[in-house]
Parts: sequence; C-alpha cells; structure tokens
Amino acid sequence: MADKQGRVRRSLIRVISDDNLDLYLLGTVALVFTVLGITGISDVKTTSAVVVALLALLAFSQIRSRRLLEQIRNEQRGGATALFSREFPADLIPRRAQAHDLLLVGLSLSRTVHGMRSEMATILAAGGRIRVLVLDPADEALVEVADRRITASLGAGKLRSRITATLDDLTAMRERIGGRLEVRVASVIPSAGFSCLDVEGVRGLICVQHYEHHASGEAAPIFTLQRADGAWYQHFVAEAERMWDAGTEWPLSPADAAARARRPVFSTEFGPELDTAMDGTADLLVTGVARSIFVNNNYRRLEKKLLAGQKIRFVVADPDSPAIDMAADRYHPSRTPESFRERIEHVLRLLAELKATTGGDVSVRLTTHLVSLFQIVTDTALFAEYYVYKDLAKPKFVLSAGTEGYETFRTEARKLWDSAKPYEL
Repeated sequence: MADKQGRVRRSLIRVISDDNLDLYLLGTVALVFTVLGITGISDVKTTSAVVVALLALLAFSQIRSRRLLEQIRNEQRGGATALFSREFPADLIPRRAQAHDLLLVGLSLSRTVHGMRSEMATILAAGGRIRVLVLDPADEALVEVADRRITASLGAGKLRSRITATLDDLTAMRERIGGRLEVRVASVIPSAGFSCLDVEGVRGLICVQHYEHHASGEAAPIFTLQRADGAWYQHFVAEAERMWDAGTEWPLSPADAAARARRPVFSTEFGPELDTAMDGTADLLVTGVARSIFVNNNYRRLEKKLLAGQKIRFVVADPDSPAIDMAADRYHPSRTPESFRERIEHVLRLLAELKATTGGDVSVRLTTHLVSLFQIVTDTALFAEYYVYKDLAKPKFVLSAGTEGYETFRTEARKLWDSAKPYEL
C-alpha cells in the first residue's frame, strides 16, 4: 500500500513539474467540454465561458514560450562574446609550461619561443615532445606576402629576421639539450596561430589566434577549445596537424634549399645554396677552362669532402690543345694563351696536392673542346656560369634537380667528362 502511494505521489510530482503542464490542461479541458457540449450536459453560456478561459490560458502559454525563446537567443549571443577575446587566456602560459606534448604553429613565434626557453628546456628534459612550425624564411616570395599582410608598420625584412632568430634559438636548443624537439617550416601562410597542448589527453587544449589583416595591436579574435567542446575541438586540432604534416624539416636539405632559392634567370653571384649543395653531394663534377679561382676559394671545402670519402671530378682544358688559343681569343679581353696555361697548371698542382695529402678520390680529365660553360654539378642542383665573348661579365644561373634544364646540362657535363682524356695527378 505504501509503495502504491509513493508511486502515485512521484507521478503527481512529475506531472506538476512538467514544462508542458499548461498544454496538458488545455487539451484535457477542451476535450471534456467538447463531450459535454455534444451530449447537451453543458449549456452554451458555460461552454462559451470555458472557451474564453482556455484562450486566456493559451495566451499565457505563448508569452511563456516567447520568453524562453528570447532567453535562448540571449544566451547564444552571450556565448560568442564569452568564446572570443582580444587577449590570450591568463592560464595559457602556465598550462603550456606544464604540457608534455606541445605543437606551436605561427608566422615567426619569436615572442613565444623567446619567452618559453626555460619551460621548453624543462619539457624536453622530462621526455616531452615539442613541435614548432613557422614560415619558411628561404621562400622570399612567401615571406614578402606575409610581411605585407600582418602589419603595415613591421617593415621590410623584419619578419624574416624574426623567423631566422626563432629557428636559430630552436637549433641551438636542440644541439644543447637534445630531446624530442622537432622544427619545420611552412610553404603556406597560416590563417591563424595555434598552441596545441596535450591534444590527445583528457585535458587537451588548443588556443587559436586569428591573423587579421594589418592588425593595429594583438591580432584577434583569440579563443580556446577543450576536448569537451567536441567536434570543433577536433576540427582545429586536425587543421594544425595537417599544417604540420605539410611542413618541411629544418634545417633544409640541400635539395629543398636549392628549390626555394628565388633569383632572376641570370645573376652576378651564386647564393649560399651553392655551398650547401656542394657539401651535401657525394659526387661533385666541375667543368671549365681553368677554374683556378674556384679551387683557390674552395680548397678547404674540397679537402674536407675528400677526407669524408666523397668523390670529386674536374674537367679542364688541355693546356697543349688549340682550345687554349681559342679561349684566350674569345673569353677574356686581356688574358693570353700563356696565362691560361699557367692557370691550368696551377689548378693541376693544387688538385695533385689535395690527392696526395688526403688520399681521396679526386680525378681530372683534359678536354680539347672549347668549353663555353663553367658548371658545378651536384645531386640537388646545377650551378652554371657562361663565358661571355671578350667581356668580364659572367652571367650565372641555377637549375634544381628534377627539372628538364638540370637534366640537359648535367648530361652535357657528363658527355664532356666521358670524351675527355684522363690526367694522372
């Protein structure tokens, strides 16, 4: 009996507290008086009064519903205000310092990396993982576009300097501390900066900063999402991970450095990518008339390559061939055949000295062909310099491996090597 009374009491409580109680009453009363009116038990006067009362109750129910809708709209408007901010969350820095798995994505991240040096060292020493992705400073066009976009007052070249400083700091930290510090550079300009903290854990957090055009102060809006935010949390985490996957490891490989070097079709000097490509190739092939300046300037680099067991090949003009007289007449306004021969003999002595002191794999061949192009052929790029008719000007150009031009000129250099006469150093 007591259980039955308890169930009845709980049922009454559920009905009374139900948000749809007014609708239940309206439906019940309308049904009862419809039946009473049809059977003639209720007169017209009573039925009319009940109908008016039902309309009044319905009006109050509509007012209540509209208030609830307005409350929902206000809460939604307040939600956007609560989500977006012009400043980073106050707890972002301490939470970032306590993270075990950290992914940072941004344009230069100079302030972040500079301000987190000690914290990053602690994370790495504890076995944590840190990944950093910034713009590729070797892509001049990309950095110029980003420089113009982010602010009108930063100034030309400043963004590149900040990126380079960040990469230098991270490289020095990795050499000093070790650990799982990974650095990559991006070939696209991100639309936002990301701080991803332990995103695979239950306390995962991602802070997103929108990069507005020509921001006068801190770029905004800034917002944070946690794992409890569900789909949108996963959405932004996935975007940051896709950008990381598309990045290129830093320092750049010789192939990547050569591919990113932007220059006119011809230039007066080779850039730093020449040294990088020469150091990174296991088989260096050099062709030219004499190449005394090249050997003098790169003597230590060539010595180091030979000591490391790498291969070096040279093709120069045969000093006893008619090609010397033709070269003197065509290529240099003031050089005589005798001076050309002296320069070639000087190069041969230097290369013989390198072979004797290092015991390395250096070989020379002499060609009777009138060489029109000085070439430095590496695995990742080909560096060429034209000999201009009776002029000191030497237009230079670079071809990256994998391009049609690279294959064409490399084939020419190899044919020149194959047809040349071996010289005993």
